[in-house]
Amino acid sequence: MKVLTSASAALATILLGTAATGHAQAQQLTNNMTCAQAKAMYEAQGRVQTRTRTGTVLPIYGGVPEAKGRFLRCGRTNTARPVSVITSDSNSCTIAYKC
Repeated sequence: MKVLTSASAALATILLGTAATGHAQAQQLTNNMTCAQAKAMYEAQGRVQTRTRTGTVLPIYGGVPEAKGRFLRCGRTNTARPVSVITSDSNSCTIAYKC
């Protein structure tokens, strides 16, 4: 019976962890952050999630954080493309740059 109790406890821990992770991800939408908070989270974690105007949630990753990316030089034109998201205080907050 101890095995069953241990298994039940492990399952409960996994389920609680999954629920907490799902809740944390919902809170990480850039739409619920200021532009400064979204930039800081992207710089710290290398990714954020944003809800588009159509309602789709998109992961944003793979760019150079805004503070460093301003100096990114790409291709013949030496131009990097800004990666912008919607935040609570901006419809177009640049959080990163990509080539």
